[in-house]
Amino acid sequence: MTAQETLPTSELYSTLQRYLDQRRLLSEVSRRIAASAGLAETLPHILNGICQATRAVSARVVMRENGGTISFASGLAGGKFEAADSPIFNYGQNQLSPVDILDVSTPPSDLDLSELTGAVSSILILPLQAQKMQVGILWVAFEQAHQMAQDERDFVELLALQATIAITNARTFEEAKSGREQLAAILASVADAIIMVDKQRKIRVFNPAAEALFQVTAKAAVGQPFKNIIKSETLLKLVYPDEQNDGAENIVEYVAPDGRIFAPHVSEVIGENGNTDGWLLAVRDVSRFKRLNENMSTFLHTVSHDLRSPLTAAKGYLDMLPMVGEVNDKQETMMGKIVTSIQDMTNLVEKVLDAGRLDPMMGTYQLRRESIDPSDIISKVVSTLSSAAQKKQINLRSRSASNIPIMYLDEMMIERALQNLVENAIKYTPENGEVVVEVELKNDTLIFAVTDNGLGIAPEDQQRLFERGERVRRKEHKGIRGSGLGLFIVRNVAQQHGGDAQVQSEEGKGSRFEILIPLTDENLRGGGD
Repeated sequence: MTAQETLPTSELYSTLQRYLDQRRLLSEVSRRIAASAGLAETLPHILNGICQATRAVSARVVMRENGGTISFASGLAGGKFEAADSPIFNYGQNQLSPVDILDVSTPPSDLDLSELTGAVSSILILPLQAQKMQVGILWVAFEQAHQMAQDERDFVELLALQATIAITNARTFEEAKSGREQLAAILASVADAIIMVDKQRKIRVFNPAAEALFQVTAKAAVGQPFKNIIKSETLLKLVYPDEQNDGAENIVEYVAPDGRIFAPHVSEVIGENGNTDGWLLAVRDVSRFKRLNENMSTFLHTVSHDLRSPLTAAKGYLDMLPMVGEVNDKQETMMGKIVTSIQDMTNLVEKVLDAGRLDPMMGTYQLRRESIDPSDIISKVVSTLSSAAQKKQINLRSRSASNIPIMYLDEMMIERALQNLVENAIKYTPENGEVVVEVELKNDTLIFAVTDNGLGIAPEDQQRLFERGERVRRKEHKGIRGSGLGLFIVRNVAQQHGGDAQVQSEEGKGSRFEILIPLTDENLRGGGD
């Protein structure tokens, strides 16, 4: 005979009925959780089931929320039970496993149950944990001293697990809902057109600004391949980069049908696993800035051009002064200072013009490529600045590798960039120093280099040297004039040729500035012409 066959019929029926009730309750709880019902509906149902299964007078779930506690209850409630929530919650937070039934009259020393004295005799405390984190405390109150059978305890712990799942789901849903609402508010308020595509290039986000720009509703766009909605070749190349176009790093313009100018930018969307989940295209209206830049460029060009005439006239009259009378030594010194100031002003005018033309955000300069010998350029720069070097007794010399090819470059701009580097080297190298200008080939790259044994540059200052208007400020530089435009021009000349500029320097030991020009078809053969 089995154990069940030895039980009286009434007890067997009661056990079977309890088992069926438990299964029905679990089924209902699971259904409500699956339906994403709110905690206000799900938790009381779970707690009511615990009261029914254990004949408890009250079952409560307590959670921390916004710095305080909130609770859900079934069965008896009232001030005594609510007052016990906080001490039980604080006590249960330190427990890593279910607590045995506690006698209210003799609780642990760190648990105050005085509020429950006379109301109930014993309580059961179960921490609710998800992913090694506590999400709340379940506690059950019994009017009389209670001993739990193993099947009863298992059922209560199973319902506690369901309560944990319900709380976790609700919190996840609220966080996701809040995140979606915040994202929707941000996307709606952003003036830029925002489009996000997944790895298959299907549109997943299409904000109101994108709807207005492309005259397509989000409802019609989301879920569709990007190329089916957006017909611009410029934007298609960004989202579908090919071997000739790496997309995100290129500075391009998108001109809308109404004539407005936009600056698009593509960036990767990186998932939690570190992999690319898609791409985000932001299209910003820069029409106003473009007009401002054009106006500024025109203004700078006009002012700089107009400054040349009086400077040229002043230099001319200064040269004629000895023709109208004898000039004494003191006057000669003053005239020399005037000449230097005029030269500095002329040099500044040229740099302002060059910086405006070469600025990638506002310039419109087109390279004037021609066949040149890079060795001739460095010789010319050294010859031009040899007088300035001699005044400081600096040894200025050039060096050229034997395998330098004929290149198709903008000779004027390369020469000005090199001249800026050599002028800086002379200015920041003490007397009796040395400056070497050289050209060499390395790794399919033509390198113009200017090396000195001057003051050197600290590592933290090297990061921003090539930015517009940046100058290193040190006490040793007092009295050395500069506009902060020279290195900005150097880098932009290099970038116009598809290259870059860089520096290696150590304080007290000198610096080496390099202009890197790649040996591409365009730089070698004029783009194949």
